[in-house]
Amino acid sequence: MVDIWDEARVQQYIDDGVEESLNLDYKAAGALAKTDGKRKEVTKDVSAMANSDGGIIIYGVTENGHLPGNIDPVNRQEFSKEWLEHVISNIRPRIDNLKIHPVTIGSSDFDVVYIVEIPQSHTAHQATDNRYYKRHNFESVPVQHYEILDILNRQQHPRIELRFTIAVKTIKIIRQHELSNFPLNPQRVTRKSKECELRIALVNTGKVFARFVEAIIKVPNHILHESKLPRSSNRSDRLDPGSLVSFKRRNTRRDVVGVSGSGIHVYPNYGPARHVPVFPDQNMAVDDIRLIDDFSPAMMKDCVIAWTTYADNALPRFGEVTMKDVQVVKETDTRFK
Repeated sequence: MVDIWDEARVQQYIDDGVEESLNLDYKAAGALAKTDGKRKEVTKDVSAMANSDGGIIIYGVTENGHLPGNIDPVNRQEFSKEWLEHVISNIRPRIDNLKIHPVTIGSSDFDVVYIVEIPQSHTAHQATDNRYYKRHNFESVPVQHYEILDILNRQQHPRIELRFTIAVKTIKIIRQHELSNFPLNPQRVTRKSKECELRIALVNTGKVFARFVEAIIKVPNHILHESKLPRSSNRSDRLDPGSLVSFKRRNTRRDVVGVSGSGIHVYPNYGPARHVPVFPDQNMAVDDIRLIDDFSPAMMKDCVIAWTTYADNALPRFGEVTMKDVQVVKETDTRFK
């Protein structure tokens, strides 16, 4: 989350039209009042953010159709930071590491916008109306029983998510039999090609380590290299962007236990697969998925990858990412043949 808040940053949110989301909520000054109803509403909104994915609530900016309107400052004489902290402290259990940033507006000593930074919690928080809430479609809505269990499981089970990177590699191939020709002619010896890979990392965002992990990644088949397509795929499937191919990845490793061959034809021998724990806040790379060699940004516009993860006794987690939001890295790889 942002460490420094000032009036310019608040105004930038307005100028850029940053829309409300699961992690962002705008509240006009009137959302703060010394009535039981308004105080309950504050605890409802803050607890919902903590029970979901965390985020920020901005008190002092109007909202119009989920877009920011204008700065509508709060009178800090009437509603001080300490008053707001006291209202929020009535949430049970209390939310750790919550921060309130007062942002002074203009030259006034009393006009302020409050930025409330709320971390995702690892337990379920109850508002002062004795109910549990979550963020859904820009609103705070009641939580179902099974969702409360899922929130409580955050501190008892691992939470495995996936992160993706697209690697675009320029391959320089130098043929071994041409190395003996001196002087070397780089234009004749070197061949170039391109390969693209979808790199995958298991990320544990929970509080306990994961011993057994399985991820299922569904990738549109029209961006997959031919070597990754099922044998049953036909031309019509290949051209259908909605046709998906599933891949499984686990947190396993195989150790090198020896080598075979001789000279330039040496290759490693691997032992049996073993599970490697994924600790909290750790990223673990798993086998990549090769994409078509001429993969381009134009193919990323509406291309979506869906994923599901299973870990130990935790409930499955689901997610998806649009390819245009995946980081692209460029690399050079020299190979000898």
